[in-house]
Amino acid sequence: MNPKIDLSGLRDLHIPQDPGFWPPSNNLWIVLALCVAGIIFLIIAFHLWQKRPVVYAIKQYKKISQSASNNQLYLKQVSQLLRQVSIAVYGRAKIAPLSDQKWQDFLLNVAPGILTKEIAHLISFAPYQTNVPVVPHEKLNRLVPLWIKKVFKNKNSS
Repeated sequence: MNPKIDLSGLRDLHIPQDPGFWPPSNNLWIVLALCVAGIIFLIIAFHLWQKRPVVYAIKQYKKISQSASNNQLYLKQVSQLLRQVSIAVYGRAKIAPLSDQKWQDFLLNVAPGILTKEIAHLISFAPYQTNVPVVPHEKLNRLVPLWIKKVFKNKNSS
């Protein structure tokens, strides 16, 4: 029936090696790149989210600076804005009772070296006086945004 088959010339079966880890497939590189891009995006988004109140407060100040019709109204709105920023950072319980000299001292001490005593006095007292002195708009335009940034930076560092 079956003639005898000679199998002596055949080699043993050879099972291929398992694929190694390196070099990774293209899919792995794509997933890795997407993960890195996602982490970078989250870091940038978090950083921008932290800066959002500062940017909003500075935009509000610029609106006030451009739209104020007289010095008394201008100083009153600036004082209100700085009070709102202070309440956002330090809380209503600490800021609400401050008035007159205490408010002026707070403005000077919370961000030392930014506002001068004269500017802090103007912001604290001039909105409630009948004869408002000349307001140095260009100086305030430079100092108030710096003060806002410093106050929010103090919040983030503590």
